[in-house]
Amino acid sequence: MFRRSFYGLYPYKSSMIGLESLADPSSDWDIIETIGKGTYGKVYKVISKKDGSQAAVKVLDPINDVDEEIEAEYNILRSLSNHPNVVKFFGMFYKSDELSGGQLWLVLELCNGGSVTDLIKGLLMGGKRLEEPIISYILYGALLGLQHLHNNRIIHRDVKGNNILLTTDGGVKLISRLVSFVIACEQQYDYSYDARCDVWSLGITAIELADGDPPLAEMHPVKALFKIPRNPSPTLRHPEHWCRSFSHFIAQCLIKDFETRPSVTHLLEHPFIKQAHGKDTSLGQQLSVLIREQQDVGNRIKTRHERINTRKTLIIESCPDDDLVNLEVLDEETIIAHLQRRYQELQIYTYVGDILIALNPFQNLNIYSPQFSKLYHGMKRSTNPPHIFATADAAYQSMVTLSKDQCIIISGESGAGKTESAHLIVQHLTFLGKANNRTLREKILQVNPLVEAFGNACTAINDNSSRFGKYLEMKFTPTGAVMGAKISEYLLEKSRVIKQATGEKNFHIFYYIYAGLYHQDNLKKYRLPNKTVPRYIDCVNGKVMQDIVSSKLYEEQFGAIQDCFRIIGFTEEVQLKFEFIFF
Repeated sequence: MFRRSFYGLYPYKSSMIGLESLADPSSDWDIIETIGKGTYGKVYKVISKKDGSQAAVKVLDPINDVDEEIEAEYNILRSLSNHPNVVKFFGMFYKSDELSGGQLWLVLELCNGGSVTDLIKGLLMGGKRLEEPIISYILYGALLGLQHLHNNRIIHRDVKGNNILLTTDGGVKLISRLVSFVIACEQQYDYSYDARCDVWSLGITAIELADGDPPLAEMHPVKALFKIPRNPSPTLRHPEHWCRSFSHFIAQCLIKDFETRPSVTHLLEHPFIKQAHGKDTSLGQQLSVLIREQQDVGNRIKTRHERINTRKTLIIESCPDDDLVNLEVLDEETIIAHLQRRYQELQIYTYVGDILIALNPFQNLNIYSPQFSKLYHGMKRSTNPPHIFATADAAYQSMVTLSKDQCIIISGESGAGKTESAHLIVQHLTFLGKANNRTLREKILQVNPLVEAFGNACTAINDNSSRFGKYLEMKFTPTGAVMGAKISEYLLEKSRVIKQATGEKNFHIFYYIYAGLYHQDNLKKYRLPNKTVPRYIDCVNGKVMQDIVSSKLYEEQFGAIQDCFRIIGFTEEVQLKFEFIFF
């Protein structure tokens, strides 16, 4: 469990929207056709019964109440869509259905021109490209939309070609696909980005407008994300084919040091963008002609080559192996078959909806470095392969965005890797919740191994089995900086102190301290035997003393425990008293 200590990050207060207060859409809108499918439901084209105007509606179903995420999206759409470069919001409705569950309708402006990405792809297929004045006009419209959001302390964080929508008359509109990508623009204690993260995204989009694809598009997303921090900032594929002003604009957007990267307000005065100033009508008309031409071509191709979705192709497209909830048949045999195949490929993580299945690889995998923490920081779940960092990151982002406590439950058989998973979650959360005080982060990371030394033991099937339940609570500031952590134990197997089953051992801490005192020649100080170990850490095979003398493992662990005590803040005097009381 980890919680915020204060609230107020999100700029909109809850209005406690009730479904009963929302109007039925049937009296105002008729569905014409399906135009897309999103994360939360389908998107339809609808027509107004009052004036015949058209709109787009995102339908969320089934739904029983308005949760915080939906309410946050509603508040943003209602408050910030009053701008010519942001998609208009026409209201939220609720259609009751006792049999299948109710439907929540979010009615938005219909952008019949499609997305910028669709336009570029269509042009490139025909051997054409967007001309620089049109690119300037599109980026100008996107910058105006972003300026409106930033002035209202909102970061978009998902600016790309398919979020920039076009109207048939050449209008440029900005839309956020999910509220989880819209966060309040507040300073963090140890912040690593601000609203200028949208400027970087816009620079990548500018390259896409010219080249047809963003940089590294041909590469696997995880490999690409590894290269981005280490490589120089991306540039146009063939900069010699474009004017210097365009290349300079992209270079300004893609300055890696965000503190020296210009804001959207400054970029609106860039020479490449200023060429669109005052030419909205003419450039909009040119863009409108391009849109109609590409739509005509697309309709002809669709008529000639309309695809037939067979049962097989649907399964391949909609059931990626990394999320088994999409399988058409979800039974034990099918799940095991998929997990076995993935495990053989060392893909140890697999989603089942919101649940992450982790299979113990029983070997070290180099997928837990700080670089991987960066890869999964603030990313959509579908961007990268399943990973425990993604689960921790999703909970953290929800906590910060929604101002609500989050809980991660780890469960599994002995030896499944629960202890290691807990370590990794804490590792990623301390990375996300960077505190100015480095000592605090070290303390939080050291608490886990210290507690486990007292509560873990060797059993018949697991050399490091947790013999207790553990509840770890991390606390964060409103801006997401970690403040501290608290561990509570319960159901400790206390009987193990005086008696262990055959082939099992006492808690680790007894062996660590005895071995440490033995190698420091301090056993006599505590009146402990130095040729035979005490009865409570002995075992039937009598190898404990041999292990303590010949192996450095216990001695090293004793040193590690002493370091834990020191980092957490125990003085040497307290440690000596502890050793005396313990024995």
